[in-house]
Amino acid sequence: MAKKQTNRTSKHQRRDKEEEFVQIDIFKVPAPQAEMYSVLREAVAEETLEIWRTEFAKAERVSDNPEEGEAIVAYDADGVEQARLYLNPSNISQAQKARDKDQLAKFLENQY
Repeated sequence: MAKKQTNRTSKHQRRDKEEEFVQIDIFKVPAPQAEMYSVLREAVAEETLEIWRTEFAKAERVSDNPEEGEAIVAYDADGVEQARLYLNPSNISQAQKARDKDQLAKFLENQY
């Protein structure tokens, strides 16, 4: 008699699925996209720093919110925060689309 097939997943199958993700900052990214996401994330972060350092007194990477993850933050001359871009997958995707159109600076204006 053939063994009845069920929709249940074994612990081994669940563990394999969990291993298919890579932790980047606080986010789990599918392993096949992790390397490209990491490259794009760094490119967006560096270009954002470059742009904001010309517009504000100071811009830096910070990890001050464990629920949101790493961000790029811009400050005025008095040290008051003026803009923040969280480096989460959604923002990276939107920022990369803007970069592709040479419009990252315009995209970043919406972060003020």
